[in-house]
Amino acid sequence: MPKVSVIMPVYNTEKYLPQAIESILNQDFSDFEFIILDDCSKDKSFEICQLYAQKDKRIKLFKNKENKWISFCRNKLISLAETNLICSQDSDDISALNRISLLYNFLEKQPEFAVCSGNLEIIDENDKILWFRKYSQNIEKIILKKSPIANWASIFRKSAFLEVWGYDKNLDFAEDYDLWLKFFSKWYKIWVLQNFLSKHRIRTWQTKSKNLKQTLKNTIFVQKRAKNIYKIKASFSDYIHYFLLNIFLIFPSSFIIFLFKKLEYKNDKR
Repeated sequence: MPKVSVIMPVYNTEKYLPQAIESILNQDFSDFEFIILDDCSKDKSFEICQLYAQKDKRIKLFKNKENKWISFCRNKLISLAETNLICSQDSDDISALNRISLLYNFLEKQPEFAVCSGNLEIIDENDKILWFRKYSQNIEKIILKKSPIANWASIFRKSAFLEVWGYDKNLDFAEDYDLWLKFFSKWYKIWVLQNFLSKHRIRTWQTKSKNLKQTLKNTIFVQKRAKNIYKIKASFSDYIHYFLLNIFLIFPSSFIIFLFKKLEYKNDKR
């Protein structure tokens, strides 16, 4: 039985897939299973995954019969996992080589925590570092304002995931944020290591960029649901932030992206 299950949904990322896979296979922590699910890619992504699966027995490769999108894929991947520790990987990102060991060691030593993540280096299509994104450890203060951790640099307990019924299958944007809100509403503790654990790739045609307004609408929706359904108590500043997000919907996507970069991205690691 491995100690960690690394999950990776794949869809049309043939250019970046070898780097993503190798960043997991070359970890300084080797006791894991690597579950990959191809969501009916139209490029050579599945063939690339097959080549790696033939070389490394830790890889378990699956393919959807039809395109199902991200929430379905992540739920299915976690249902296939044999361990209680789930480590998320995106198929165009690059994990730091000590990512799994740092996250695993934290949760092993801190059983009261259900989720742990780290900071991000933001890279472009050519692997150039553009910015750094650092997350606050004051989870309670920020969780109703924005996603408190990076899904691409996270590890969480499957038992907690199942208790909150996993990812909302109706959300294909902000589904990870909704998951953290559900964890928090059940009093599960969340932590952020101040290590840079993943290189998160920004592509000009990336889904998040193309569907920014829908991502913002979903963010507003899950925040409202967190207050009204999950019963997370909001502060005055949370309500102000919620109001401003609704105002942002009237602005063009280019302005929202510009503002987001100014507020969230830093020019150095300090």
